[in-house]
Amino acid sequence: MTQKIKRQPSLGISLLPILFAIILLVYGVGILRANAAIMLLLISMFVTFISIFYLGYSWEELLDKGIRPTIDRAMGAILILMMVGPMVGAWLVSGTIPYFIYLGLQILTPKTFLVSATVLCAISSIMTGTSWGTAATLGVALMGVAYGLGIPLSIAAGAVVVGSYLGDKLSPISDTTILAAATAEVDIFDHIRSMLWTTIPAFLISLIIYQIFSFKIAGSIDYSRIEQLINGIDETFNLSPVLLLPPIVVFYLSYKKVPSIPALWIGTLLAMLLAMTVQGAGFKNVVTAMYSGGNFKTPVPELDNLLNRGGITSMVSSIATVFMAYIFAGEMEYTGMLGTILEAIKKSFIKGKVGNLILSTSLTGIITGLVTGNSYLSIIVPGRIYHPVFKEFGIKLNVLSRTTEDSGTVVVPLIPWSAAGVYMTATLGVPTQSYAPWAIMCYLGFIFAWIYGYTGKAIWKEEKTVK
Repeated sequence: MTQKIKRQPSLGISLLPILFAIILLVYGVGILRANAAIMLLLISMFVTFISIFYLGYSWEELLDKGIRPTIDRAMGAILILMMVGPMVGAWLVSGTIPYFIYLGLQILTPKTFLVSATVLCAISSIMTGTSWGTAATLGVALMGVAYGLGIPLSIAAGAVVVGSYLGDKLSPISDTTILAAATAEVDIFDHIRSMLWTTIPAFLISLIIYQIFSFKIAGSIDYSRIEQLINGIDETFNLSPVLLLPPIVVFYLSYKKVPSIPALWIGTLLAMLLAMTVQGAGFKNVVTAMYSGGNFKTPVPELDNLLNRGGITSMVSSIATVFMAYIFAGEMEYTGMLGTILEAIKKSFIKGKVGNLILSTSLTGIITGLVTGNSYLSIIVPGRIYHPVFKEFGIKLNVLSRTTEDSGTVVVPLIPWSAAGVYMTATLGVPTQSYAPWAIMCYLGFIFAWIYGYTGKAIWKEEKTVK
């Protein structure tokens, strides 16, 4: 059998799937609120037709060499999505999340909630190095407190995302922090010191905006509603500090770099045990909550809405979205269409200017995140493409590593079809497009990177050695 001759994708052909994706995702998901997984399925079909009927690839080749390797990379995210649903169900029926909400409603106030939530999540994520773990534990509980306090959930979710991703950028035990430093070939602490220049100003501005908004909404809070929720939780659950054991154990295991899945399993098993011993729930009730979420009948109807969530069924749409996004990414990457787009940006835009180099590196990371939905690739792709260019310009490589994180790690959770965006939406219960404007640090970082690039601030040059 003769092998079919393949065509090298032109820039025009490579851009067609991107334009089609923008139309479907912006109009379909953003405006019509259509299901993101179905939109991504249609986009993947479009890429498949181009790949087979124009570029000359066979379906078997696309599946074996493009889609399957990409799905393999996605399995970690998919497994965590599958695990978080049952864990939230177990933490609800055990009383862990209700007890945290109970404490939060008594301690936090509308005037302090947003800043406190952001800082608490930041401390957790820096200590554990995981944004996803922080959102699934502390973040879920804080969203319940926000509901009770009358804080708009889109703003509360933005604050949780900002705090959670601060650690993903600055923690020396974060996988993306380590990856960015390794990809750019710099010492991890040099990378973190460089990151401070963009991350700290963006984080502080976020806190200031949250505090200003908190003062504005504090006067409109119904405190009798808060008291009703506190009493409703107290009447429904047996409350005890021992209920905080599952998140404490998960945080400790994350800090000790135990892999996410085993850590979540242990946190889930502990919650199952607490549900049966402290709350007196039957094994069947616990398993049912892990499958389909909470099914509570409390004295306060609003509290029922807050607690009746979680379960593996709540994650089905999210898992489908991630799966379809990675099919699209695998085809774009394997056929060379993604590479063609990125190479065009590299060759036609920089033109010897440092500002253009920083902007180009940043946009490459953002485009990679938009196309692949993967935070790792949004770091690796620009990191490897521009590594020799930074060396040619004589710019220290910790500027490269910083730029890849500013435009990759924290931008991906703002993309509704990315693994991170889907995860945060499923975990916090707020659509990505609703919390994205309030995840202020996540987009201020790359804006600071652009400003530094064109002003020369914090763009350090390598010292020339004298022979």
